[in-house]
Order: sequence, then C-alpha cells, then structure tokens
Amino acid sequence: MRDQLALLRKCLRDDVPAVVISAKDICSVPVLRHYLDEAISRGCDEEFIEDFRAVLNGFILFQQEEPENVKVPDL
Repeated sequence: MRDQLALLRKCLRDDVPAVVISAKDICSVPVLRHYLDEAISRGCDEEFIEDFRAVLNGFILFQQEEPENVKVPDL
C-alpha cells in the first residue's frame, strides 16, 4: 500500500490484470471494507492490514470532505 503507483506499474509491465479504484467512486468504500475483511480473514500480515486501513481511512475522509465529488462510476 505504501507505493500503489509502483505496484500498478509492475502489474502493467508484467501484463498482470489490475484495477484502480478512486475515492470519487461511490462504490469504493464498501468494496475496500470488504477487501479489508477478506484480507484479515485470510491472514495477511499486520503491516499490510494497517497500511490498507490507512488507505481506507483516506477514502472515507475524502468522501466526507468532498461529497460533491463522489459519484456513480463511469468511464
């Protein structure tokens, strides 16, 4: 989580499917909460969990502070 851009670049370079979720996407917080629950249940290490919680909290904060920018996703 610490360098999401580097992870995305590596996926693109290695032709590995990846997805980008923006805090502007109204679906993002519920999806990230579910992912966090899944990561915990599958035994991800505590550093990963804490980093992911920080990302989730950033999304929540953005949506609270800028609700006018939170929309149904489109291309």
